[in-house]
Amino acid sequence: MSEQKKLGILLTTSPENTNTNTVIKLAEAALKKQMEVRVFLMCDGVFNVNHPPFLSLLDKGAHVCLCQQNLNERFQDEGNGIILGSQYDFACNVRDVDRLLAFC
Repeated sequence: MSEQKKLGILLTTSPENTNTNTVIKLAEAALKKQMEVRVFLMCDGVFNVNHPPFLSLLDKGAHVCLCQQNLNERFQDEGNGIILGSQYDFACNVRDVDRLLAFC
C-alpha cells in the first residue's frame, strides 16, 4: 500500500481575496482524494481564522497552522482547532509535503 500523499498550502491573503476560495476548493478536492492537507496561514492570511467557509476545512480533516507572530501583530484571536506556529513549522511542512502551493 502506498503512503498517503501530502499537499501543503501557504495562504498569505485575507478572506476577501479570491485566493481564499481557491484554497478552500483545492483543499476540499485533495481531501476527497484521501490526501493529507496542511495549510499554513501567515501575513494577512491569519484573518481567515474568522472566516467560516475557511474554518470548515478543519471539520473536513485539514490541518491548519498559522504564524503566531503575524496573528499577534494583527490583534486576532486564534480559531478553535488551529495550531499556533512559527516559520519553523512552515519549514517542516515544506520538508514533509509532496507538493506545496503558495497563494500570496
